[in-house]
Amino acid sequence: MEHKLPFHFDMETADPDDSMTLAVLATHPKVHLVSVSVHPGGTDQIGVVRRILQILDREDVLIGAGTPKSIASRVSGFHRDWIGKFEHSEADDTAANIMAETLRQFPDCTLLSGAALTNPHALYETGTFFDRWFCQGGFAGDNIVPKEYRLEKFDGKITCPTFNLNGNPLAAETLFSIPMSERRMISKNVCHAAIFTSADAELLIPFRSHNKGLSLFLKAVKIKEKALHDTVAALLAIDPSKALWAEVVPYRRRGEWGCLEPEKYPDRPTSLITTYIPDLTDLWMVIKS
Repeated sequence: MEHKLPFHFDMETADPDDSMTLAVLATHPKVHLVSVSVHPGGTDQIGVVRRILQILDREDVLIGAGTPKSIASRVSGFHRDWIGKFEHSEADDTAANIMAETLRQFPDCTLLSGAALTNPHALYETGTFFDRWFCQGGFAGDNIVPKEYRLEKFDGKITCPTFNLNGNPLAAETLFSIPMSERRMISKNVCHAAIFTSADAELLIPFRSHNKGLSLFLKAVKIKEKALHDTVAALLAIDPSKALWAEVVPYRRRGEWGCLEPEKYPDRPTSLITTYIPDLTDLWMVIKS
């Protein structure tokens, strides 16, 4: 039997692509989704996550909340159109406790983060952290990305605001300062080019009958065709060879993020960041592989 990569997914629900990514991970043939944590973790958010996992026969996946028992509403009409009715629910435990338990059982587990880094930082404060982390967020500017790979909208920029990192910038700065074996950032200038279209969906339809998560993902695409930032991050965590990467030192300046060349800062921990995805169709095919 092929070894499956253990994953923990830290997500939110403001953007549909987190939930769509959850569907992909839950039944992906190369992934063992062990646990999920939700930011901030309202009961409606937990209810949506439980319903998705229930549909996919993955009720064994543990769910953590950053703010247990929060009743603030953070679920959109998209979710109701996609998965139908769901009940508000409480998490199995706090996000930090769920992640810590996951690491006790699976020390080589990959953290995939698609939200503000509040939940991962809460884990760090317990004295432990993942050694392999894929973070959706960050920005690689002109000093990192060759001219031929730049999106026109970002050409000329060295720094740029990025949503997930700015959700808790102090947590982000702390977590980027930790030495670890593998830390990769999925840059804004790459994600904004990754539009999943109906033509891409057509290529995946022949494989949906053997993969419940893929089938549910494709149902969502019919409702909303969009850039799938978190899905890109998940697919690159499964197969990093689908992107080009640069070694960098992430930094924040005046509310924006950028990257420094590591040779100029030899004492600071480095990360890898995406600079370009050569073949988007090839990347989307990782969904079924």
